[in-house]
Amino acid sequence: MLPERNLSLWADSVNRGRFETLNKNLDIDVAIIGGGFSGLWSAFHLISGDPTLKIALFEAHHIGFGASGRNGGWLSADYPVSRNTLIKRIGEEGTDSIFTALKSSIDEVGNFARDFAPAASFTKGGSINFARNSAQAIRLRNSVDEDHHWLSNSELTEKILIADSICGVHTKSSAVVNPMELLLGLAKYLTKKGVAIYENSAATIAETGRLLVGSYFVTAPRIINAVEAFRIAPREQIPLYSLMVATEPLTSQFWSEVGNFERATFAEGSHLINYAQRTSDNRLAIGGRGARYPFASKRSTNIENSAKTHEALRALAKSWFPQLSKVRFTHAWGGAIAITRDWEPYLRWDKNRGYGELGGYAGDGMTMSYLAGKAMAAEILDNTSSIRTLRFVNRRSRNWEFEPLRFAAINSLIKLTDLSDAEERLTRKPSLINRIIEPLILR
Repeated sequence: MLPERNLSLWADSVNRGRFETLNKNLDIDVAIIGGGFSGLWSAFHLISGDPTLKIALFEAHHIGFGASGRNGGWLSADYPVSRNTLIKRIGEEGTDSIFTALKSSIDEVGNFARDFAPAASFTKGGSINFARNSAQAIRLRNSVDEDHHWLSNSELTEKILIADSICGVHTKSSAVVNPMELLLGLAKYLTKKGVAIYENSAATIAETGRLLVGSYFVTAPRIINAVEAFRIAPREQIPLYSLMVATEPLTSQFWSEVGNFERATFAEGSHLINYAQRTSDNRLAIGGRGARYPFASKRSTNIENSAKTHEALRALAKSWFPQLSKVRFTHAWGGAIAITRDWEPYLRWDKNRGYGELGGYAGDGMTMSYLAGKAMAAEILDNTSSIRTLRFVNRRSRNWEFEPLRFAAINSLIKLTDLSDAEERLTRKPSLINRIIEPLILR
């Protein structure tokens, strides 16, 4: 048995090259801190809207170091809170606007990927949520709408064969990619358009309109903070960890046995979040939550490499597909995502200060970062796009609770969420535990 790699499968599968480190003072129009999708899509939409802009992006490590290079590769039309919750908060019209924009974003990213990042293997195969007990089935039934269609047991098994599955829900509004290949294709495109990208160039805001990068100053009247979970704001957002494992490439016989689902993404309808995809080289990549929250929101490499959580993910994969019992898992990794108290993302632009920030995608960042970057560009360019009226633009969530209450409460909720799933596996009824904790989670 070969040792697993803590490097993400995506980072391990690409030849990403290097971008130079800043070695001079700069005077530019827009400075972007953070080399993930939030920063690069912001640059993309800005340069598309005004090709004359001088834009530079500064990444402390390498592009894709954070969640952008470690995620599950889902481009979904999901918003971090449920549709029903959002309707209660802003009404049907505002809710419809967000989901329409998300669905359009998937197709726009797909068009870009096909033209400029073919190695990302963008495939719009939809997404399948399946139930393995009657409690999960009730939740899935309640999620059915014009975009999410019910699958009976026979209809589900025609698409994907999961052990003990009983029914499911399917949507066409989802795609899958290799996120690191997409990011590299985007970076290459931007450099050809004149955007400067600097790696190993940690940037701090020295004063309004000025960054300090190493020993060099960058003067820019507009600054975007796009570091998402790496932004230090412990009461505005917290880092939670999502971990993943991946198998060796699986045989064509295995994939023919488990169904013809056109690389649809798939997940079990449990309370504890999980997600999976068939990669372009025929691996199973599966991820999920369950790792603990770090005290005072201090990020931890120990948590993103939690052996317990990685083992739970392997066990989950084998429970879905018993054929994996002797298959080798070659990669195990993880990373932090940013979550606000009400679970909704944010994009804020202060025209007077020339400063903006975006993030809080809560695990739905592949599509949300594209949409947020588009909205950020609309704010900076001050155009009349309706995207500026979307819910997440220029809004603030309530603050998280103070420590140590936050640490105790969040980790208790993580454990109780896991117990809710265990309760439902045992009783086959909707969890009483979840009924108690659900109002506290605000999703």
